[in-house]
Amino acid sequence: METYLLAGLVIWGLVTLLWLASLILRDASIVDPFWGTGFVITAWVYFSQAADLTSFRPWLVTMLVTVWGLRLSLHLLARNWGKGEDYRYQEFRRNGGPAWWWQSYFKVFILQGVIMWIVSAPLLVAQSGGPAGLTPLDYLGVAVWAIGFYFEAAGDFQLARFKANPANKGKLLTSGVWRYTRHPNYFGDAAQWW
Repeated sequence: METYLLAGLVIWGLVTLLWLASLILRDASIVDPFWGTGFVITAWVYFSQAADLTSFRPWLVTMLVTVWGLRLSLHLLARNWGKGEDYRYQEFRRNGGPAWWWQSYFKVFILQGVIMWIVSAPLLVAQSGGPAGLTPLDYLGVAVWAIGFYFEAAGDFQLARFKANPANKGKLLTSGVWRYTRHPNYFGDAAQWW
């Protein structure tokens, strides 16, 4: 429980610093690329506090989260670089008026921090106890994670390439992993977390 509370405090500190940066930049959408990195940091907090370093599972879980989170953060950062504040946050800003600077702390940053803290709880459980070696379920989990990672990364890459072609404006992407699901990046994300 102490480790979980420590992670909550770390997340709170990070989203508060991010919020302060958003006030300077006048861009609340900087929270989006932080989402993956926030989980990476949280996983390493859990690892440093709760992991039995004689077991391979904590290392495996932390590395899988690190690969997932950094890829997602870099993808979102590259996609949004130089485009200014996302239209969703601009709408929040218009509706919030002069009080938006303070409202954004709770409506955007604290909210995402709380969600991150709740969603990250299985990372702590996965790093606490269990057999010293990997089990068949661990290998199955890595396989499901790998499928999810492929769908998420390939889906993001294929969509970016599709949207970069002006001839595709107004069209739907129905090839690659997009032929299997309308949201391969969400499917992939869910598979990785599952």
